[in-house]
Amino acid sequence: MDDSFYDILASHYDDLQLTGDTSAWAPYICGLITDFCKKDAPSVTDLGCGTGVITNYLASKGMTVTGVDLSPDMLSVASSGDETGTVSWICADITEYEGPVCDCFISTMDTIGHITDVKALSKMFASVSGLLEEGGVFILDTTTKHHFEETLGNNVFYEDYDDFTLLWVNHYDKDEKINHAELTLFELCEDDLYERYDGELTARFHSREEIEQMAANAGLKVLAVYGELNREEPEDTDERIFFVFGK
Repeated sequence: MDDSFYDILASHYDDLQLTGDTSAWAPYICGLITDFCKKDAPSVTDLGCGTGVITNYLASKGMTVTGVDLSPDMLSVASSGDETGTVSWICADITEYEGPVCDCFISTMDTIGHITDVKALSKMFASVSGLLEEGGVFILDTTTKHHFEETLGNNVFYEDYDDFTLLWVNHYDKDEKINHAELTLFELCEDDLYERYDGELTARFHSREEIEQMAANAGLKVLAVYGELNREEPEDTDERIFFVFGK
């Protein structure tokens, strides 16, 4: 997606998650950090933090948190929700991130899928490994083959709210493993008029084997692989897979 379109979507982004119970994400990720990082008040960097739902939740639990995103408007929304006033916000490309070392990296809510260049994603894994403290963890999710082929597929979606309407025309190329969506947003303005914005979103299906190989190449080991928001082995019908890698 064009970076500027993320800025346009920022104020509506949390409403536009098509699948899953988004309110359960932050406690779930927090639980994984607590169980696998094994440090009191760990330092956490959220790569592709978006509107900061998970970032701010972790800060509220006493963790030292940094949120990283390429969209200034996403970061503006995220920082406005930082009730602790302790989160560090960085506007940067997460595939070229060179921030401080930390105990835990996370990258969630489809972030990995929007990195369609495999070399760039591999570079991000290497960067994370280099900045991760010994004994630290990297937690991320990926959207599954089922999500791309069955849930999205070649379908049309719409979301209609009081202040905006979003139309989504989707196409998934099984051979190239590339998902392409054309988005049209109608946002309510003054005098009951709507302003129209058009944008495109491109994502890639990264298989479990590909992700685990990238992690191994970066010197990270698999600690756990779970299905969608659970602690069970992933099933074919899951929309997402969660990975916990360790250093």
